Amino acid sequence: MIAIYFRPDVTQVLQSSLGKDMKLHIEGYEEMEPALPYLLDEGAAAKASLTRFLQELKKDSDAGSDDVYAILPDYVFSYVESVEYINDENLAVTIKEQTGEEMENLYITKPVITESPAPDRQSVYAIQKRYIDRLISASMQERIAIISVEPASMAFFRIYGKWAEEMPLVEMFPEHASIITYSPAGGIFLSDAPTLQEKELLADGAKSNDSILTAYAANDFAAGQTYLNVNTDMHYVVLTDNQNILNIPSLRFRLPPEPVAFPEYIDSGGFPKGMELIWMPLAGTLLQAFDDLPEKMQVDNPLYESLPPFVHIESANLLPDLARQAARNRQWKRVIGRVSKMLSGTFAAAICVEIAFILYFSTFAVPQGLQADYNKAKMDLESINHEVEVIGQAKKENQHTFQAFHGLAEARPDGCGFADLKIGSDNPENAKKSLEYIQLTAVAGNELIFQQFRENLAEDSFFTSPSINSISADTTSGFKVARMTIAKGEDKE
Repeated sequence: MIAIYFRPDVTQVLQSSLGKDMKLHIEGYEEMEPALPYLLDEGAAAKASLTRFLQELKKDSDAGSDDVYAILPDYVFSYVESVEYINDENLAVTIKEQTGEEMENLYITKPVITESPAPDRQSVYAIQKRYIDRLISASMQERIAIISVEPASMAFFRIYGKWAEEMPLVEMFPEHASIITYSPAGGIFLSDAPTLQEKELLADGAKSNDSILTAYAANDFAAGQTYLNVNTDMHYVVLTDNQNILNIPSLRFRLPPEPVAFPEYIDSGGFPKGMELIWMPLAGTLLQAFDDLPEKMQVDNPLYESLPPFVHIESANLLPDLARQAARNRQWKRVIGRVSKMLSGTFAAAICVEIAFILYFSTFAVPQGLQADYNKAKMDLESINHEVEVIGQAKKENQHTFQAFHGLAEARPDGCGFADLKIGSDNPENAKKSLEYIQLTAVAGNELIFQQFRENLAEDSFFTSPSINSISADTTSGFKVARMTIAKGEDKE
């Protein structure tokens, strides 16, 4: 999995994987040129620059063959507010009054819902469709499967995980700054904070201390207007790697008492400890993979351990459903294509070996005496002891059905069932050679479970070339149905 944070000053890229140990393992990170202007700007030049950026991304990472999660800074959103939600029509009127924008021109997500004893409110993020649509169009052209686009604040709140407390977050860039505040007493709202821009704070000198005090006081007041209850001493997390800014007294005084870093369910490997905070939104958006796990594994989901029962967290993904499905389909086509190439190479190698043997043995001539001895020995074989013949036939026809079923059961992940299963071949002689030694129809809640099943099978030497031939959706139940074939590998004694 790959996360991309389109910041105005730089583009951050983080690569990781979700292990069987229920940990997110970070495998690499890098910074690239700022690509956010290419999403925000109109015109052919910006479109060409975005395409070039994605091409470079594929060269430097596995973006061409892995799921990609994108993040956008909150200041590019048209509307981030906690509202007393009535219906979509009422929300459209509210957004139009405050932003001047029509609902049909916006993508909307409502990731936080609070209810009694807190106020009944929903947190709304709205962004212009054209920004997201440009990213979708360019990624489809470059065959990059972007499966999520969400605001940076929501990605950070997910990984920070203090759902029972206020979580004000300062997103600070050279020429932009915002304060996004979460509270279990009402959800999320955004305050513009232009005086907290990095350039402003670094240029103001002694005045920067007063600028921070003023901005924090304004946000504390706004929080008091939004929520029934608010802690005026709440700690502010600041996303900046500029140490001079972090040392400003009024800012340092409101920082959390403990350093903010990756939680224990993230394996940071050799990631520099002091850099974890600035990369937390990227790791946070990848934690959506925990929400995609089967329901049986959701019991161990560490993301919402502190979540109050009256707060509900929904998806913050702004991608339209069709774009999400198209991205998934492109990923499965790539998987099937890789398997097909692998099988094609195997077939080609086998044909070459067979041709070589034919050419080699065709150069030999058998003497007449040896041929006569061979014919006599062949006739004598018919009188060999019947019990030995039966034993040999039994060994010859053993298709190792029990071992195959045991291996399938061991490799089957939670949430995956078998609808149809055939082991072996009608012709036992061909069972070991057939690439369809096992023909299987599996059923699961989502396609990721099939991918995990295939990976588990690939780790068992008894099986080779596990292949997902097709995936479809059952229109009645909504479950995903995959048809798979598996070849036989090494026998187990």
